[in-house]
Amino acid sequence: MNKKELIQKLEDIEWEDFEVKEANKNIPKNSWETVSAFSNTSGGWLVFGVKKNSKSYEITGVEDPEKIEQEFTTVLRGRSKFNKIIKVTCKKFSFDKKTVLAFYIPQKSAKDKPVYFNARKNTFIRSASGDHRATDFEIDALFRNSSYGEKDSEYTEYVFSDLDSDTIQQYRNYFSQVNPGHIYQKRFETGFFQRKS
Repeated sequence: MNKKELIQKLEDIEWEDFEVKEANKNIPKNSWETVSAFSNTSGGWLVFGVKKNSKSYEITGVEDPEKIEQEFTTVLRGRSKFNKIIKVTCKKFSFDKKTVLAFYIPQKSAKDKPVYFNARKNTFIRSASGDHRATDFEIDALFRNSSYGEKDSEYTEYVFSDLDSDTIQQYRNYFSQVNPGHIYQKRFETGFFQRKS
């Protein structure tokens, strides 16, 4: 993001990939929620030195940008607050002698989710312009996706003939009882997605 793009964002509204915080002298505590949410969803820009007034923005600036940047990136690079290391892109902009800091928080890969701070319950996701605490179901889904991603990579050398034919037939029998008339019933035994000749 360059200065022109930042101005365009400030003339619009906060959305899925853009969040502002005043952060005059210190990092706002709710910044960690946004970091978690961006990491677990689609990534986005977290901007310090901008105050939101209803539907408009006011550039207030950051009093000590070097201090804020160092403190923020140190927390994200360490493992004392977050369960994962988060590498960010940092940008600094000047508006009439007021400094604005922008940090791009990338989306983590499925195997690195969920990203949370201090405890599992502090897992957040982004929805529209808000950071929302993830439900237990959503957190479990993130862990499950992470685990399956690793397991999938472990079994890439196996082929269909490595599977037990009796187990496959038992599953097909079960499937036909639970889903009678399903289109998969018309498929080859070697794969539900192949048509019979």
